[in-house]
Amino acid sequence: MSDNELEKIRLKKAEMLMNAQPMPKIIVDIHSFDELNKLKNDYPDKIIIIDFWAVWCGPCKFISPIFKQLQQEYSQDFIFAKINVDENPLISQNFRITGIPTLLFIKNNEIVHKIIGASSYQHLKQILEKLK
Repeated sequence: MSDNELEKIRLKKAEMLMNAQPMPKIIVDIHSFDELNKLKNDYPDKIIIIDFWAVWCGPCKFISPIFKQLQQEYSQDFIFAKINVDENPLISQNFRITGIPTLLFIKNNEIVHKIIGASSYQHLKQILEKLK
C-alpha cells in the first residue's frame, strides 16, 4: 500500500471521527415528536432505549433507579431516554403503549425489542448484553 493510499485512509477516518455524534452522557427526557425524531436521526445506528413511565406508577418508580444504573454502565453502547405518558399522550399512542412501564428498544426507526412491566436489573442487563 502506498503512502498516498494510507494518507487517504487516514483522512477518511479523521473525517468520520469529526462527524461522529458524541453519545449522550445522561438519560434524555423527550417532550415532543421533534425531540424523538432528532434523537433517532442523530443516532441511526445506535439502539435507543425509551422508558415510557408516569409519576403515579409504582412499578415505574421501582425501575427508575435500575434504568439509571444501566445507563451509567452502558452509555457507550446505548442511548437511554424517558417519555412521561401523561405529558406525551400522542407519542405513547403512536407506539401503542398500553401498560407502563414499557421499555422500547429502537434502532433504525424499528422496534427491535419491547418489555412491558417492571424488570429486574439482572434481566435487563442480560437483554442489553445480547443486543450489544
